[in-house]
Amino acid sequence: MGRPRTRRVGRARGGMSAPLRAPLAAAVAAVVTLAPAPTASADLGPTGCTGGDAIKPTKVISGEFDQSRQGSYVLVPFRVPKGTTQVRVKYCYDQPPAATGAARNTLDLGLYTPLRKGDRFAGVREFRGWGGSSHPDVALSEQGFSSEARYRADPKGYVPGRTTRGFRPGPIRPGRWSAELGVAGVVTRAQGSPDGKVRWRLEIELRRSGAFTAKPYRPARYDSAPARAKPGWYAGDLHVHAENSALGDATMRESFDYAFRSLAAGGAGLDFITLTDYVTDVAWGEIGRYQPDYRGKLIARGSEEITYRGHTNNQVSARLVDYRTGTLYARRADGSLVKVRRARPASAILRDVRAAGGWTQINHPTIFPSSNPAFRLLCRGCPWDYSAKETNYGLVDAIEIATGPAAFGSGDTLAPSPFVLTAIDFYESALARGEKIAAVGSSDSHHAGTPESPGTQTPIGQATTVVYADDLSEDGIKEGVKAGHTYVKLLGNDGPDLRLQARAPGIRRKAIMGDTLRADAATFTARVLGADPADGPRSLVVVKNGKVLRSFPVARAGAKFSFPATGPGRYRLQLMRGAGAVEALSSPIYLERPTPSLTGR
Repeated sequence: MGRPRTRRVGRARGGMSAPLRAPLAAAVAAVVTLAPAPTASADLGPTGCTGGDAIKPTKVISGEFDQSRQGSYVLVPFRVPKGTTQVRVKYCYDQPPAATGAARNTLDLGLYTPLRKGDRFAGVREFRGWGGSSHPDVALSEQGFSSEARYRADPKGYVPGRTTRGFRPGPIRPGRWSAELGVAGVVTRAQGSPDGKVRWRLEIELRRSGAFTAKPYRPARYDSAPARAKPGWYAGDLHVHAENSALGDATMRESFDYAFRSLAAGGAGLDFITLTDYVTDVAWGEIGRYQPDYRGKLIARGSEEITYRGHTNNQVSARLVDYRTGTLYARRADGSLVKVRRARPASAILRDVRAAGGWTQINHPTIFPSSNPAFRLLCRGCPWDYSAKETNYGLVDAIEIATGPAAFGSGDTLAPSPFVLTAIDFYESALARGEKIAAVGSSDSHHAGTPESPGTQTPIGQATTVVYADDLSEDGIKEGVKAGHTYVKLLGNDGPDLRLQARAPGIRRKAIMGDTLRADAATFTARVLGADPADGPRSLVVVKNGKVLRSFPVARAGAKFSFPATGPGRYRLQLMRGAGAVEALSSPIYLERPTPSLTGR
């Protein structure tokens, strides 16, 4: 797979210091053995798409892509006549005969309606859903989704007259529709493909039935009132998936139940989550049905924008944005492709989210790095491979420094995940460019409290991000994150809490995490709350500009430490445990020299 070479943000001076790093080779090798192979669609057999429920195609379209199309999107048109009440698309693609493990072809599927007036190609106004490679059989109608019980019994099953999760219910407009094939991964000859191509097939069934319009879908109203009106530190998970991401994921009910169940009762004990299903906005119309059952808890609207060079969250904008950064093609009837839009930088997505009133988050920036050939087809687009210019870090509000498992082992042998250490390096590098970005951590959970692969997945709340907000609402969390008022509990919500304050002579206001203090000198006060000495020794590390400034042993719960500033810079905390595991990490306080007054010059 010919992915672009990894390009990272310019490194901080010297990068992360030696005491905070550990040998990564063995840990990376361990993660490789734990990582699951990607889920493929139904196979392409001699007579069509195999597996799944039977279909009677109205139209069949087939073709192939070579490796040069890697990372692009191809709009494949088909016509829908007037009177159609259901569009069903079943798709599949082949695999090289010698493909093993992660070396598999992958095509993603999206659906778009006829163009609106003034549009040159299918975009956000035509969007009807996206399923990645987890949706081999998609149906759209005017009616809504199947019941939760039906979904749990057969997540990928076809339900006549119902819309598949991840796709928008609604009237079937006649005209020229498009099935979008995202060329996520094409196995090369070196990886076992005879010719470096992927062959695919679309089977399209168009049906007319009055029963399919009997109960038109109505989205539920989202209640934007604060779940709690008081300011405070609120614990949450900023990256959670449910049934509108991959088919087979936990239901929304299962996810919310686990997220908001108390720690004592075996849940995550969170105050909020952002539901960030893949690309689509479908879940936003469903959340309102659940809100009354979780009073005092916040379910924020988000989506994960999947690109083939990195993933980013569109947080609380409540507006769909175009996720496609690769080259966009339209397929002609003769099978040739015409370019309709050239590749775009990641900053285009970030700018759209900001313009819509949301905030931006780079997800798992260094996980499964594409510089490692074993990872290139395993986790397509998971690491952040955009250059600093393509990103524009001035548009980034938060960076995940922990995603999923943050450490392995227990007690004194607790060791960090290699991807946590490299993500912290990535975060420090972004800060070193002069940007002020919040540190956040997330689970990226797909299965609520029961991850399929404990080696690479965690329950909701691992990691937990704690945000100081004026109230518990979408706007409150947004403003808290944008202000950098955050710290991360990497091992879960039951871990120790951090506090960091700074005071300067002559300035009455005290600074907290994320604040900028303009003064020539300052005194910092750090606290570690809820650290159980029975868990083993801990140390609180003060990090200035990416390097260790000093370290304090943490021998008891409620430990408090004070230290003076050593000049301008960014100061943050890192709680260490076991054999180099990072248990908690804060966003920095920025100490900057005061701006000289005009009269003082």
